[in-house]
Amino acid sequence: MPGQRDLDSLRALFFRAMGPVPQETLAGAYTNFLSMYGADGPEGRTRALAWLGGIGSLLLMDYDGTPFSREEWSEIKDLLTLDAGEIDIDVLSYVLSQVMEHGAL
Repeated sequence: MPGQRDLDSLRALFFRAMGPVPQETLAGAYTNFLSMYGADGPEGRTRALAWLGGIGSLLLMDYDGTPFSREEWSEIKDLLTLDAGEIDIDVLSYVLSQVMEHGAL
Protein backbone atom coordinates (compact mmCIF):
# COMPACT_ATOMS: atom_id res chain seq x y z
CA MET A 1 0.00 0.00 0.00
CA PRO A 2 1.36 3.44 -0.92
CA GLY A 3 2.62 5.63 1.91
CA GLN A 4 2.34 9.34 2.55
CA ARG A 5 5.36 10.11 0.37
CA ASP A 6 3.69 8.32 -2.55
CA LEU A 7 0.49 10.31 -2.06
CA ASP A 8 2.48 13.55 -1.84
CA SER A 9 4.23 12.67 -5.11
CA LEU A 10 0.89 11.91 -6.76
CA ARG A 11 -0.48 15.26 -5.54
CA ALA A 12 2.53 17.13 -6.97
CA LEU A 13 2.20 15.34 -10.32
CA PHE A 14 -1.56 15.98 -10.46
CA PHE A 15 -1.12 19.69 -9.72
CA ARG A 16 1.68 20.09 -12.30
CA ALA A 17 -0.20 18.23 -15.03
CA MET A 18 -3.38 20.29 -14.76
CA GLY A 19 -1.83 23.56 -15.94
CA PRO A 20 -4.35 26.42 -16.08
CA VAL A 21 -6.69 25.06 -13.41
CA PRO A 22 -6.79 27.14 -10.19
CA GLN A 23 -4.96 25.66 -7.20
CA GLU A 24 -8.14 25.81 -5.09
CA THR A 25 -9.98 23.65 -7.62
CA LEU A 26 -7.16 21.13 -7.70
CA ALA A 27 -6.94 21.10 -3.91
CA GLY A 28 -10.67 20.40 -3.69
CA ALA A 29 -10.41 17.56 -6.18
CA TYR A 30 -7.43 16.07 -4.39
CA THR A 31 -9.16 16.32 -1.02
CA ASN A 32 -12.14 14.42 -2.49
CA PHE A 33 -9.71 11.84 -3.85
CA LEU A 34 -8.08 11.37 -0.43
CA SER A 35 -11.49 10.90 1.21
CA MET A 36 -12.37 8.21 -1.30
CA TYR A 37 -8.91 6.66 -1.09
CA GLY A 38 -9.19 6.21 2.65
CA ALA A 39 -12.56 4.47 2.47
CA ASP A 40 -13.55 0.88 1.68
CA GLY A 41 -10.10 -0.74 1.63
CA PRO A 42 -8.51 -1.84 -1.65
CA GLU A 43 -11.73 -1.32 -3.63
CA GLY A 44 -11.98 2.25 -2.36
CA ARG A 45 -8.37 2.92 -3.32
CA THR A 46 -8.89 1.53 -6.81
CA ARG A 47 -12.07 3.56 -7.26
CA ALA A 48 -10.38 6.71 -5.94
CA LEU A 49 -7.48 6.37 -8.37
CA ALA A 50 -9.90 5.88 -11.28
CA TRP A 51 -11.88 8.92 -10.09
CA LEU A 52 -8.75 11.10 -9.95
CA GLY A 53 -7.75 9.95 -13.43
CA GLY A 54 -11.23 10.78 -14.70
CA ILE A 55 -11.11 14.24 -13.13
CA GLY A 56 -7.71 14.77 -14.70
CA SER A 57 -9.00 13.75 -18.11
CA LEU A 58 -11.87 16.24 -17.78
CA LEU A 59 -9.53 19.06 -16.78
CA LEU A 60 -7.26 18.21 -19.71
CA MET A 61 -10.35 18.35 -21.97
CA ASP A 62 -9.98 14.72 -23.01
CA TYR A 63 -12.61 12.84 -20.98
CA ASP A 64 -11.63 9.19 -20.69
CA GLY A 65 -15.11 7.81 -20.03
CA THR A 66 -14.71 7.22 -16.29
CA PRO A 67 -18.17 6.11 -15.13
CA PHE A 68 -19.06 8.87 -12.66
CA SER A 69 -22.39 8.63 -10.85
CA ARG A 70 -24.91 11.45 -11.25
CA GLU A 71 -23.94 12.61 -7.74
CA GLU A 72 -20.26 12.68 -8.72
CA TRP A 73 -21.07 14.69 -11.86
CA SER A 74 -22.94 17.17 -9.68
CA GLU A 75 -19.96 17.39 -7.30
CA ILE A 76 -17.64 17.96 -10.28
CA LYS A 77 -19.87 20.81 -11.45
CA ASP A 78 -19.86 22.36 -7.98
CA LEU A 79 -16.10 21.99 -7.69
CA LEU A 80 -15.45 23.70 -11.02
CA THR A 81 -17.97 26.49 -10.69
CA LEU A 82 -16.60 27.61 -7.30
CA ASP A 83 -13.56 29.02 -9.14
CA ALA A 84 -15.38 29.85 -12.36
CA GLY A 85 -13.93 33.37 -12.44
CA GLU A 86 -10.37 32.05 -12.37
CA ILE A 87 -10.51 28.85 -14.40
CA ASP A 88 -9.73 28.85 -18.11
CA ILE A 89 -13.04 29.39 -19.92
CA ASP A 90 -12.33 26.60 -22.42
CA VAL A 91 -11.73 24.10 -19.60
CA LEU A 92 -14.86 25.26 -17.76
CA SER A 93 -16.97 25.04 -20.93
CA TYR A 94 -15.66 21.56 -21.74
CA VAL A 95 -16.29 20.18 -18.27
CA LEU A 96 -19.76 21.73 -18.01
CA SER A 97 -20.68 20.31 -21.43
CA GLN A 98 -19.68 16.86 -20.14
CA VAL A 99 -21.67 17.44 -16.94
CA MET A 100 -24.71 18.41 -19.02
CA GLU A 101 -24.25 15.45 -21.37
CA HIS A 102 -24.32 13.15 -18.34
CA GLY A 103 -27.51 14.71 -16.97
CA ALA A 104 -26.15 16.52 -13.92
CA LEU A 105 -26.71 20.13 -14.94
